[in-house]
Order: sequence, then structure tokens, then C-alpha cells
Amino acid sequence: MDNRCMCIACDVKSSRTFKKDFVTILLESAEQINRNYQGDLLIPFDVRNGDELIGVVRDFSKGYELTKKLKDSLAEKNVFLYIGIGLGQLESNELSTIHTMNGSAVLYALDARDRFLKKNHPEARNWLVDEKRSSIFIYSNDYPYQALNALIYSIEDKIHNRSDKQKEVVQVVNENPKLTYEQIGKQMGYKSPKSTVSYLLSRASFNTVKAMEESLVNLLEELQQRYKKEGS
Repeated sequence: MDNRCMCIACDVKSSRTFKKDFVTILLESAEQINRNYQGDLLIPFDVRNGDELIGVVRDFSKGYELTKKLKDSLAEKNVFLYIGIGLGQLESNELSTIHTMNGSAVLYALDARDRFLKKNHPEARNWLVDEKRSSIFIYSNDYPYQALNALIYSIEDKIHNRSDKQKEVVQVVNENPKLTYEQIGKQMGYKSPKSTVSYLLSRASFNTVKAMEESLVNLLEELQQRYKKEGS
């Protein structure tokens, strides 16, 4: 049985000066993740040491999707994270928890978070962002991790630089995939519905970001499949 997986280890930025009850927020996030991704998790997400959120996902691409949703949902509550992601193996049994699990994926994730991100390692320095955004770093001795980090950073940077109006249009388009730009523009009250929506999406690099994310997902799936073949 193949045990290649993705471990995701998060730590709240500036947790010592945080005034909110982020422990409750993290526990709620863990519960939501475990409910929505129940069939994808090898180790359910849980909170450790008060400000860490950790879990293990079976598929690399599903782990990226989970990480993105987790990051975005916590950002809405002004909680920002150091997110270390490890690609490797899990050596724990099915009764393991985040407190007893072991394996290269776990070690890589903790390394990515604590040694690379939190200690401002030269390899992670270019991908670090400020305290009002979550920082992500992937690490593994078995994969071209810096190529993955570069792609993730590029995607996140384009999304971050969108204006509020651009973000609003992107959200409406994503939530209504069957509607035309004309219909969406009318729904949003624009005088020139189709052209305005098209212009805002272009300025938001909508299609570019979509293509980059599809490429990243395809790459993660290919890397995991190749690892399985080599390890079989």
C-alpha cells in the first residue's frame, strides 16, 4: 500500500500578541476541514500547543485545495499563518494522531514551517509575505520543491494584488459559472455589463491565475503518480 502523502503544519503568526481567541478559531477550522475532507485525510487535523494546526492529506492536489480554503477562511477572521507543507511518506498506523504520527512528510512539513519560514531561511526568503498574509512553503528531498513554491507564490501574489472591485467580480463569476459576462454585469449593475466584467477579469489576471492553478494541480498529481511508480 502506497503511503505518499502531504502533511500540512500551520502556526499562527504573532500568536503571542494575538488578542482574539485563536485557539477556538483553529478548533473550529479543524472541525470544518475534517468534516469536508473526511475521505481525503490520513490523519485528521487538530490543534497542538495552542497555536498549531496540523493534519495529513492523502493526495497532493487535494492538499493544495484544502490549504487554499483554510488560508482564505482564516484570513476572513484576520488569522494569518506560517504554513509548512511536506511531501513524503507517513509511517504511522491508522490509529495515529497528530501527536503520535511520524514519517518524512511530517518532518518535511515541520521543517518547512519552523526552519524555513519562521527562521527566514534564504531558500524561503523570497516567498515570505508580511504579517497580514499567510506564508506558504513546500519542502521535500524527493521533489523539486522550489518550483512548486515559485508557482504558489506567483498565484498568491496575483490574487493579493487584485482591487476590491476585481475580487468581487471574480467571486461572482466563480459562484455563477453558468452565467454569461453579460448576465453577471447586469446583475452587478454595470452600464456596459459584458465589457466591464471582461475588463475587470483581465485586470485581475483571472484566466492567467486559473491556468496557473490548473498547472499546479496537474504538476502535483504527476509528481505523486511518478513517486508511486518509482516506489512500487
